[in-house]
Amino acid sequence: MRDEVKGGIIIHPPYSPFPSELYPRAICHLTSYICHYCFVQNLLPKAGSIFATFECMKKLIFLLMLLCSVVISAQTKFYKGDSKYDADIAYTIIGGTVYHGDNTFSRKILFTISDNKVYLGQSTSTFDCIYTVYEGNVYRGDSRFSSDLIYTIEDDKVYRGNSTFSSNCILTYEEGKIYMGDSTFPSDVLFTLSNDVLSLALIACIVGPY
Repeated sequence: MRDEVKGGIIIHPPYSPFPSELYPRAICHLTSYICHYCFVQNLLPKAGSIFATFECMKKLIFLLMLLCSVVISAQTKFYKGDSKYDADIAYTIIGGTVYHGDNTFSRKILFTISDNKVYLGQSTSTFDCIYTVYEGNVYRGDSRFSSDLIYTIEDDKVYRGNSTFSSNCILTYEEGKIYMGDSTFPSDVLFTLSNDVLSLALIACIVGPY
């Protein structure tokens, strides 16, 4: 049987190669035959639904990847010296909790950081507050009095007390490394950080000599 043309639409006989289960929905609205136009028009809503689902899945995958990257970036590791080996991890900080060594193997919590304060262990009680960071400097306990000033932070250096003399410099920060005293020599590297999320004041609270 030959194709017929009605109203500019090419009509195929009932033996069209379209799957038989689609016949009822591909019946032309002008004739009782199956046509390409009606078949495509019938599939367009389904194709749009599939495309929308695919786009939704892509957005979901992107959000999951973003969440994973945020979690990873929220971790800060302190490596001993100039090392980057897991065996040399001295501290791990996750979400304000400071663990001893690599938290994968050790769940010992040394400090908790919250609202620019450092607490002993897993606590945020005022009685357990050992350091307060205020205006970039570090104070003893929950105090902001000048008499309780422990560390002065200036130009990526940590000074003992209320002083910026070189002789009172106890730590120097440069390019992700913490050096001993007023030095940036490789032999004086104390710790290497995995990122620069923490302020130098909080770093001093964790590693600085009291």
